[in-house]
Amino acid sequence: MLEFSFEIIDESKINIVYRYGSSSFNFNLFFNYGVWTLHPFDGILLQNKEMCRLIVTDLFKNKDFHVMLARENILLSTLRTSIDLNPETRGERYQEQEFDELSEFAETHSFEDVLQIEQDSVRERIDFFQNIIQRMYMEGFGPEDNDFNKVQAILRIYKAAHDQLGELSDFPLSGDERRRRW
Repeated sequence: MLEFSFEIIDESKINIVYRYGSSSFNFNLFFNYGVWTLHPFDGILLQNKEMCRLIVTDLFKNKDFHVMLARENILLSTLRTSIDLNPETRGERYQEQEFDELSEFAETHSFEDVLQIEQDSVRERIDFFQNIIQRMYMEGFGPEDNDFNKVQAILRIYKAAHDQLGELSDFPLSGDERRRRW
């Protein structure tokens, strides 16, 4: 028996059989609400989350599984599981990491620094879309072309955002200039 096999039921449902050790386990991969979800079909996996976590982790490393996902245009990084395999650890780790990154950022950047970062980011987008407009113009597209006009509209939006961010830096800031404002 193969380590991994699958049967495409329809465009939104795939049945999977995965061999782990000497046993085979059934999974259903289904597309619902814009997300592909892997659901274990065996009672032992539904009852024993540790066992389920081990098998799903092993399945996610299986090359044949990767190939099947690629052929069906399913990104492994967007795949979800129907049962939370480790809720408390993952949730705590995510919250701690998010808080630490936010705290570190707030401690090391002033409001003016953040404005400059945002303006630089918007400036990069402006440059990107200006290059697109130039290429379109060089290829014979102009104001009579619908896509050309849409790109120009995007460019105007980014320029307005850049100007509005610049206006924020002119606002009087009370208190110590070096003090963090978050």
